Amino acid sequence: MKKLYFIPALLCLLLAFCFCGGKARDAKSAPIEMERYPIPIEQIKGRDPFLYADEESKTYYLTFRNNPHFKMYSSKDLKNWKDEGNVFTANEDFWGKQDFWAPDLYEYKGKYYIFATFSDLPTINRGTSILVADNVTGPYKPLVNHAVTPSDWMSLDGSLFIDDEDKPWIIFCKEWLQAIDGEVYAQQLSDDLKETIGDPVLLLNASTAPWTSTIKFENVTGYVTDAPFLYKTDDGRLQMIWSSFDKNRKYAMGIAESESGTLAGPWKHLPEQLNHDDGGHAMIFRGFDGHLYISYHTPNGYPEKPKITRIKETNETIVIQ
Repeated sequence: MKKLYFIPALLCLLLAFCFCGGKARDAKSAPIEMERYPIPIEQIKGRDPFLYADEESKTYYLTFRNNPHFKMYSSKDLKNWKDEGNVFTANEDFWGKQDFWAPDLYEYKGKYYIFATFSDLPTINRGTSILVADNVTGPYKPLVNHAVTPSDWMSLDGSLFIDDEDKPWIIFCKEWLQAIDGEVYAQQLSDDLKETIGDPVLLLNASTAPWTSTIKFENVTGYVTDAPFLYKTDDGRLQMIWSSFDKNRKYAMGIAESESGTLAGPWKHLPEQLNHDDGGHAMIFRGFDGHLYISYHTPNGYPEKPKITRIKETNETIVIQ
């Protein structure tokens, strides 16, 4: 019987070929992705980053303020991004002339909506207006040419929430400069999002959170409420992430929870602030890898940059990883 000495050598050769071929394919695909998405997240600057994860295309979209525009980036992996340009540019007849803050992006009934903050002070109060587009990358146009929040209030940072009965709501802040003790409200929207239904419902005040402190602007001292964003935990609890200033006067995030599991509350503040890195204005989303993520800007002064990182739910709160 002949000894088949050549078989082990042949197997080694085949394994080496497969290994090198796999590395070559990986090396070949990496530059292609870098070519399509050439901007690393570290090079992107901006406040109020809001991330929309499009399940159909498995693409992430990141929106930023860029007065008098809104700017968008896209990514497949949350690390490398492509500049999609300005997806909204205000026309001369658009009511909002200032601010262009916090463009929050949502898909609702087959269309795409941006909830954003504008003003035309001192003539028209700050408020949240809604923009609409047929495609996620726009172009966006005003759904109606005025703010949807109360005209006699200074309001900001409106976000969309769909309740268990599929009714749309806008969650927004009454600004601390007017309220002194910043407030968060919910108000029902019509199915087409063009108008509100009923009166605003107060959810919480900033001063009742144990981790917040006052700040002063000119001759006004008060408590800030920013960026309320509602989400359901994996075990079904309704929570809100929102931003203010902590005892060290740094921008920070906290969590409130509805004891009834509905918008009606009552809402209780969790005792501990979420972060200590002088950052906030956050939202939470589930990545295509199944993990939960948070997106917010830090630091709160120039140069603000988006921070996108994993979180986990533990002990009735969330932990940034």
